Amino acid sequence: MNTHEPHSKRALAMVLLAGALAFSTAACSSENDDESLELLTVSALTNVFTDNGNGTLTQNTGLVWMKCAQGQVWDSNLNTCGGTGGGTTFGAVSLNFCSVLTGNFADCTDSNAASPAATSGPAFDSCNGLVFAGASDWRLPGRSELGTMAQSMLTRANLLAFFPQTPDDKDFWSGNGNENENDGSEAYTYNFAQNTFAQENIVQKDTVQYLRCVRQ
Repeated sequence: MNTHEPHSKRALAMVLLAGALAFSTAACSSENDDESLELLTVSALTNVFTDNGNGTLTQNTGLVWMKCAQGQVWDSNLNTCGGTGGGTTFGAVSLNFCSVLTGNFADCTDSNAASPAATSGPAFDSCNGLVFAGASDWRLPGRSELGTMAQSMLTRANLLAFFPQTPDDKDFWSGNGNENENDGSEAYTYNFAQNTFAQENIVQKDTVQYLRCVRQ
């Protein structure tokens, strides 16, 4: 597995978040600094992500995200995500980006040389066929969309305040294949575990990963 550190995205997210934080001040004792900063960050992120009260969140970029990972069930009474899965999955399902690899650059994607986008496959079909919150135009998030969301959260604790019960034992698919791999066998993912939060990875398309659907 290869990894990339999207420094420019992180820097942009930090600038945007700093702007949201500018109106607030924190006067804390040293032993409470970390806790206060976390609370302040979550408060500031409410200016970035709006909970629509229907199992979705609207980002200030205009994107609408599913609150729950695919396979989880949104609980409208508790405004949280659940399911029948055990361990850390919380009901989330793991799917292939592409179940059969043929060595073609466009395996389960288009032929865009700069940024091949998903056009088929289990992960694509799962979002593309979804009807939720009165909408049917759900899709896999693009690499940059998933990256911007991840970077804006900064920490797993912040993420869980908006996307509860997000599993962390596998990555989440973006909708983009690796443009640098000629045989079309790889795609971009992001990780949301505490120690590798917002890390971009490149993985084999026939592995199983989680997914969270998005719409514009």
